[in-house]
Amino acid sequence: MAYIEPTYVDLRARYAAFAAVDDATITYWLTDAHRMVDTSWMEEDYPVALIAYAAYRMTEEGVAGLAGSEISDIAASGVTSFKSGTFSASFSDAAASQAAAGGYQANRYGREYWALLLKNRGGPRVTGHAPGPCGCGYRDAPLWPYGG
Repeated sequence: MAYIEPTYVDLRARYAAFAAVDDATITYWLTDAHRMVDTSWMEEDYPVALIAYAAYRMTEEGVAGLAGSEISDIAASGVTSFKSGTFSASFSDAAASQAAAGGYQANRYGREYWALLLKNRGGPRVTGHAPGPCGCGYRDAPLWPYGG
């Protein structure tokens, strides 16, 4: 299987909130996402991570806002109540603290990218070593060829 390069069509299919963003802008941010995602990622995560990172960056840069007609997007942003006449909105404490924390936790696209990043880049890995020539651990191994 080969790595699939996502397009603006794929991003809009995954995130309807970007329906009004022009093709060239989405293509730019998908290309920019290659700075953070490369072909060392798992094939099935590669296009999703590019899309999530591009959406995260567009949102952070103010390129696109929420599609106001989509209730699921509004609820996902932490709005707990909404009133139309003389506008009024309430945000959940959890959503407000996530947004204030910044970074990938600030919006849902960043949180999706973060989960994929952890899956593909984990963290430091600890490795052991093989026993020395005498079948024992490193400390007891002879210092050959340096003597000892």
